[in-house]
Amino acid sequence: MKRSLFALGLAVMSSSSFAYNAQVDAGFSYFDHDSDWIDSNGQFDLKGTFYFEPVDTKNSPFNEAAFLGHNSHVYAQYGYEYLDTQTVDVSKFFDFPIAAVGTAEYDSHSIAAGMEYFYEQFYFAGELGLVQDKAEATVTALGMTHTASADKDTTTYRALVGYMPISNLLFAAGIDGFQGDNDHDENRFAVRAKYVAPLAQGQFINLETNGAFGDTDSVMVAADYYLDHAFSFGAAYSIIDDGEDDADFFSIRSKYFINSNFAVGGAVGFGDDIQALNINATYRF
Repeated sequence: MKRSLFALGLAVMSSSSFAYNAQVDAGFSYFDHDSDWIDSNGQFDLKGTFYFEPVDTKNSPFNEAAFLGHNSHVYAQYGYEYLDTQTVDVSKFFDFPIAAVGTAEYDSHSIAAGMEYFYEQFYFAGELGLVQDKAEATVTALGMTHTASADKDTTTYRALVGYMPISNLLFAAGIDGFQGDNDHDENRFAVRAKYVAPLAQGQFINLETNGAFGDTDSVMVAADYYLDHAFSFGAAYSIIDDGEDDADFFSIRSKYFINSNFAVGGAVGFGDDIQALNINATYRF
């Protein structure tokens, strides 16, 4: 009897079909700036997703099962970013007539909630978020210390409507915008495309792009190659252009499902005077 139960347990663990109702993603990114004054910069991200119907991973990459199964869901996410500077001579930046040294700290908290809904060949997505930024600077001159701070709240929103001519191909368009303090707002035209295609011997490829166009344009393109249901590696490229300056960023990423419930991933990235390292994990139940 014990041998039969053990064999059954092994069969369940090794099965390529697994259904889950919820997912938790967490990750941490560390940014290394080519700068003499930035000391440390990092970001923590957490996201929880609940699916209206169980997601079946049978005959699909574990990481793309919800998209290929057209599983509608709601989600909530939280992000925290920090940046600290070293103590630097600020007199040369502001043309002070006296010697002055200073430090600065920046913190950003963001929350968002959204939904993706599939109905036959149609796709609907919406998200609403809030970003709270706080910056504080301390300057010491002639033995006296002065501190100044600034806060900013920004509301973000995004809405897309899409169509899937075939079950593994999505085209969507809509709006992407924000409203901030001091009448700082922008509405942009947004687009999204995603295609997951099967290859030979249980391998897959994922191609996707996201774009938003307005006063500031941003575009991201990415591709992932799935060697099997569990393991993938890929690359992503993004660029942001505000009409005066542009910044681009390239990253290489990978993800591996140790079993149907748990995955670990990582990425390395390179941009204009910046490098980044990311580690992340996914848990499904």
